[in-house]
Amino acid sequence: MNDDIHNGPHIEPIEDGPLRYRRGEDPEHQGALHGPDGTQIPIRDSALLCRCGASDRKPFCDGSHVGVGFSSHRNWKPGAGRLIDHVGARVTIHDNRALCAHVEYCVQELPSVFDRSKRPWIDPDGATVEEIVALCRKCPSGALSCTVDGVLYRNYDERPPVVIATREGPYYLEGGVEVVGEPFSEGYSTEHCTLCRCGESRNKPLCDGKHWDVGFVDRED
Repeated sequence: MNDDIHNGPHIEPIEDGPLRYRRGEDPEHQGALHGPDGTQIPIRDSALLCRCGASDRKPFCDGSHVGVGFSSHRNWKPGAGRLIDHVGARVTIHDNRALCAHVEYCVQELPSVFDRSKRPWIDPDGATVEEIVALCRKCPSGALSCTVDGVLYRNYDERPPVVIATREGPYYLEGGVEVVGEPFSEGYSTEHCTLCRCGESRNKPLCDGKHWDVGFVDRED
């Protein structure tokens, strides 16, 4: 990899190791690191972030990945996950399940549109255009996006670059923090995504919601 290509904020997943977060070279556009409460965590130009789930210094790596035998192997088949379009009268909702972190804002906050008991599970006419656009903007993984009047709502350039270590959940990447060298599937956002912190995702480095199953917790202070 040529580091000169990646001058902005970016993350390099290290094989069988942590995530190397580089804040970028432009002082006006450097990435930040935030904790679950939104407080900025001071870092220098780069930091190693835990993704095995075992560090006692979360969100930072303390080398525990070696002791627990962490593997960064992706169990999903290369290219798995396709974009499915749900076409409504005024809005088309785009969905790629391979990107989903199962944070569940969609089913909890807009059940008239997103209902897992139905097939298809998305009804693009189940709410106003404004409600659907707002919900798609809130989707942290980029699994959901939408098109209205020919305008695609997928990347939101006005947000500053930041990595957020969410409480007992994944890393939220916002503001165009790039993930280097990873083959994301169709329809992914170049502005935001979610990365695994618990070490158990089958779709590393992306989160696939396994933190719920394994009871992932942050370090107790």
